[in-house]
Amino acid sequence: MSSQKRLSVRSDVYNPSDDSFLLAKHVPRLSKGSVLDVGTGCGIQAIAAAGKAKSVLAIDISESALECARENAEWNGIKNIKFKRSDLFSQIPKSQQFNLIIFNPPYLPTTKAETTSGILDAAWNGGKDGRKTIGRFLREFPPRLAPGGSLLMLHCDLAGTEKTIKVLLRKGFTVELLEEISVPGEKLSVLHAKLPNNTR
Repeated sequence: MSSQKRLSVRSDVYNPSDDSFLLAKHVPRLSKGSVLDVGTGCGIQAIAAAGKAKSVLAIDISESALECARENAEWNGIKNIKFKRSDLFSQIPKSQQFNLIIFNPPYLPTTKAETTSGILDAAWNGGKDGRKTIGRFLREFPPRLAPGGSLLMLHCDLAGTEKTIKVLLRKGFTVELLEEISVPGEKLSVLHAKLPNNTR
């Protein structure tokens, strides 16, 4: 994302880190038509997409995150982002489809003892194996892609990047590893998945 974009982050909203910036680096090139940013947080991905997309829908389970993202969009003079509270696709009409779906999931393996109170927990708590939310997402997202649409997803090796790639391949997607970096304690990857021959 351009360094010119300004972001303010509330204390109960996920503060962009290496994963956020790595994903945002690839968002503008792939953004077109209608874009869905799942788990928008402070809005970093939605804002990165807005310059190239016709429209962006930013969703989050946290009302505070949505308010934060809305403020950041206004602060940066961006008008083509809409905001909606939703737990993944629960509040998105089944008939609504998108040209690009962006997802930076909660991926940290977390025991019950490590769970924190408050809505911020949902931004990073991936459950016992890091795949609690990732698994739900992979089951639910394919029908939400418009023909020729694609998925841009941040992944961490702690949550089984290869496992997710295998799931996507079984669903008929081609998967491209756009970039991979190592940070202390984990390896982060950006995955781009789409159905061949524009079948979806």
